[in-house]
Amino acid sequence: MPETISDTGPVLHLHEIGRLDTLVTVEPLVLPVGVWEELQHRSLDRRTFEQAGLLFTVSTRGRDLLPSAEMLRLQPADHEVFLLAQEGHFESLVLTDDLALRRLLEDRGSTVAGSVGILVRAYAAGRLSREGLEHCIEALLEESSLHLSRAFRSYVRKLVVDLP
Repeated sequence: MPETISDTGPVLHLHEIGRLDTLVTVEPLVLPVGVWEELQHRSLDRRTFEQAGLLFTVSTRGRDLLPSAEMLRLQPADHEVFLLAQEGHFESLVLTDDLALRRLLEDRGSTVAGSVGILVRAYAAGRLSREGLEHCIEALLEESSLHLSRAFRSYVRKLVVDLP
């Protein structure tokens, strides 16, 4: 399985609710250096990842390439995520909670998951009980810095209720 490329959002949001460990369902992770710098700015370091039992690398590939016109609306770290995905012919799973980046990646055939998707994967893999999933989803929606519309929050809650 190819490595999973991660943007800042899912790592940060799962850390905020104390469930960084759920990322083991998609490891090994590749973090572009811009993402790594953003995470370090928010006090996440190698020790944080090690304590969660996560395998990851930091990549500088693509950092100095100029963005295309369609990528100009992306933040620099998101641009690095896109370029790493492109380098792998969009075959890697990409983690992001950024809608603009998600759309660009999905338009090219990438599989994309966000913080909610990681929690659902952890539940499906038996790493979270149903009660644990429900607790994590509520924490993600109410306590993390993840910004979602009211409609999408309702959709997520219904999705969890409808899971087997």
